Amino acid sequence: MTFTAVNARLLAKYGGDVVLSRFMPGAPPVNEWDPPNPPVEISETLRFIATAAETELVAASMVQVDDLLGVLAAPVTEELNPPLPADTISVGSESYTILSASAVHSRPGGALHFAVQARA
Repeated sequence: MTFTAVNARLLAKYGGDVVLSRFMPGAPPVNEWDPPNPPVEISETLRFIATAAETELVAASMVQVDDLLGVLAAPVTEELNPPLPADTISVGSESYTILSASAVHSRPGGALHFAVQARA
């Protein structure tokens, strides 16, 4: 079994659904004197596994106790891949802003998943 298959199986079995969202600029106005169009929100439902913060990171103030840390499945939507700081992750009624997202690779090419830190 490949690492990709194991990763997908673990996210499917232990992960929960979250919504990754990003605001993209709206379409340009028809006439240059028209006001700009409002931004458009792009969202995708992904699997997420929450992990615990290392005590040393909390003690060093790199991570706050209520930060959301975990593994996020790689987005399929091109505009959302990779997740960026300022994107939001919604878990139920809670919304978190991504502070960092680092890609995890097992081979050259696209990321399998992202290690994410987000804050409410």
